[in-house]
Parts: sequence; structure tokens; C-alpha cells
Amino acid sequence: MIQANVPWVESPFFEEELEKKNLSAEQKKLVQDYHNDGYVVISGLVPESLIDRTREDVETKAFNPDFEIKTHRDHSRIQDFWMVSDASKELAIFPKILDMLELLYGREPVPFQTLNFRVGSQQRAHSDTIHFSSLPARFMCGVWVALEDITEENGPVFYHPGSHRLPEYDFTQIKETAHDTSYDDYKDYEDFIEKIVQVNNFPKRKFLAKKGDVLIWSSNIIHGGSPVTKEGSTRYSQVTHYFFKDCYYYTPMLSNMVTKELYLRTSLVNIKTGEKVEQTYNGKKLNYISTGNNLFILNDRLKPVPKSLKFLGKVF
Repeated sequence: MIQANVPWVESPFFEEELEKKNLSAEQKKLVQDYHNDGYVVISGLVPESLIDRTREDVETKAFNPDFEIKTHRDHSRIQDFWMVSDASKELAIFPKILDMLELLYGREPVPFQTLNFRVGSQQRAHSDTIHFSSLPARFMCGVWVALEDITEENGPVFYHPGSHRLPEYDFTQIKETAHDTSYDDYKDYEDFIEKIVQVNNFPKRKFLAKKGDVLIWSSNIIHGGSPVTKEGSTRYSQVTHYFFKDCYYYTPMLSNMVTKELYLRTSLVNIKTGEKVEQTYNGKKLNYISTGNNLFILNDRLKPVPKSLKFLGKVF
């Protein structure tokens, strides 16, 4: 049988793949929804006690100015809080979540980053694939867990069902010159994505979640944060980003996608094991060149990273 080198749930031969699997009616409904829409919402997956412990840690440590370890990324979120919070780590590697991801992707999930939010991000529409991508493609997803009820007032996540089927857009589709891009160019990307949503007439959904609800979204679905309409309202939540085993992991935003000079994420740590993630292509290690600043090139040409960009490999 002809196969596609992408996650089976995003394969053009999905229906054939589904027929080969021995799934319950509930599992079959879940993977079909994920294939069609690019996301699923699951309730009752995570114990309330873990939700409460994670939120308490975020409130008392992450956003406490007296906490000795500074983990702020900006005023609304913190990155990699799992490194100092047992509850945050436990949520990121919760077995039922990992089992669900392995069902959807057919590979072992690799949790590599957490983001904890105190308030709504109000972020413009985007796809995670501009920040995180893989070879083979699309072996990445996000899991968003509500640490409190989410309403229209406190800036719920929004997403566009079906948009995950679009190409993985990068600056080769946006600019005439697609090299030496930086996050200074990010507004151009956001403008482009908003226009893509408009011309494709994608529906828009908001995640009006109950405490403990879990939203799993595919790597390429377009999503963002709605405006906060009630001043002072919180939106406590945790996002964990996952790659999947036996891939190369890179940042398109900082790569030259024309010449295929890829900014590989060589310092990834598997949150579950605490070990550095080995990068392979379907289990096979490729030849590449490394520099001291963690830029890896998949051809024979070496291009150093400008000093101004060195920190960006850890931001997104």
C-alpha cells in the first residue's frame, strides 16, 4: 500500500489507514474529528487535583516577584515552568494525554516546552509551524489545558477548523527574499495569515472551556487569542508543545527555506525523561554540520547565526 510520510491522521489516505486500526467507537470518532477539523476537545481527562496544584504553583511562584527563579517570558506568560514546578511537569507528561497523542500520531510524543498563562494572550492568528516544524512534516502539536473556566470575557483561544490542511506557510510565500528573516518580520507573517483566513472563508471557533478541559491542536491549524473584554480577568492555562520521535526539529522563522539551510533545535530536552532529544529522520541519522551556536545545516554550506538572533532559538 502507498503511504504518505506524514502523521497517519493527516494522511491523504486516512480512511484506508483507519480501516487497518482496531479502534473503539470513541477512539474512531476522536481521530476522525482530528483529521477533519485539526483539533479535538476532551473533558475529564486530567484529575481536578492536578489542575488545582498547577494553578496554585503558577499563582504563587511564576507570577510572584519574590520567587527566586525568574521564569517570565512576558507579562502574560512564562516559559518552561515545568523546570521549577512538579505540577506543571506532571501535567505536561500526564499519561492519558501522552496516550492520546500516540493514538493520533502513531509515534511516541516528545514534550519539549511549556507555556503558562495568567491572562489571555490576545495574539493574532498564526500557525505554530512558523515557530516549530519537523522533518518529516507535521509531527508536532499543542495541548492547551484550562486551569479555570474560560469565558468570552477573559480572552479565549480561537481557531479555524480545517485550516490545518493548508500548506505550511513560511517567508518563501511572503517575501521576494526569504533569507535572513527575523522576528522583526513577524508582523508581515501575521498580516499574510489573516488574509489567508479571509480568502478561504474558514469558520472561527472559540474555546469556551470548563476548568480541566483539554484542547489538542495540530501543528498547522491557524489559531490565536481573542480580545480580553473584562478588565482584570485572568485566563490561567498551560500549553505544552510536543514533537514526536524520529524526526528532525527546526525553526522555519530563522531558517533559509530557499536554500534549505535549517535552524535546527539542537538543545531540545524531553520533559518526560530530562534527556536531550536525539534528532533522526524516521529513525535514521543524517549528516549535517554544526556550529557553536546551535545552527545545523542539512547541506554542505555553513552559515553562522547573527549574534542578534542567538537567543531566538529558545523563545518560541
